Amino acid sequence: MSDFLTFMAAPAAACLIFSGVFTYFGCHVLKREIIFVDIALAQLAALGVTLADTFQHENNKWETLLLSLFFVLAGSAFFSYTRRLTNRVPQEAIIGIVYVVGASLTLLLASQSVHGAEQLRNILNGSILWITWSNVLTLLVLVAIIAVPHWVFRENFWKLSDQYRQFKKGDREYIWWDFLFYLSLGLVIVTSVKTAGIFLIFTFLIVPAVIVALFSAQFKTQLIFGSLVSAVTSLFGLVLSFNLDLPTGATLVCCFGIVFAGALFIAKKK
Repeated sequence: MSDFLTFMAAPAAACLIFSGVFTYFGCHVLKREIIFVDIALAQLAALGVTLADTFQHENNKWETLLLSLFFVLAGSAFFSYTRRLTNRVPQEAIIGIVYVVGASLTLLLASQSVHGAEQLRNILNGSILWITWSNVLTLLVLVAIIAVPHWVFRENFWKLSDQYRQFKKGDREYIWWDFLFYLSLGLVIVTSVKTAGIFLIFTFLIVPAVIVALFSAQFKTQLIFGSLVSAVTSLFGLVLSFNLDLPTGATLVCCFGIVFAGALFIAKKK
């Protein structure tokens, strides 16, 4: 038990933070029906990391962070702007295009780097096992800062998500709220992508939200129980990974998949 606490305390703390913040964003994303927006933003953040690695700046945390922030900021602005086209083109299609182009650019850049293959593997799978308390504190401070406007203007954010498909071309105010939502999510992803990885970020964002949506349509209920499901599942996954000496990120994703399958079976029985 003492060995587990020594090696897994920081990853466990990170998982608890991820459980709360990504479940919140996941409930909004699910309501908007833009399921792959986080994986697209994560891919853009990964593009910044890969670009820094290609030009040998991977050890400069600030340059890597700024490059990732630049691409996420550009993606957030682009998704908000193209929302006016949703009457003709589904937003999910635009998000998919951004993802595949971002992934292809990342592959091209990685091919020019000595450590490109290893960098890509780390970006996809993450290295949450090696997260430090300094990383956890940074993540906690960022989440606390982001939580302030989302709490103060919670009615605006929920109204936007609830009426997302009823957007009118002249509603510029909604575009700015949309941009703030994407940017907030993007900032959390930028801080998380090198440690959690793209696969685990997507899992934390979508799977708990989908599980609780099978049983309740109330946002508050989804947020509370989704966070609990996420926390318990991720902590169980950490214990399983530690005891069986399995890759941590992949183990967590598979645990979430098993819980989802069980929830789906129970929901069909009701």
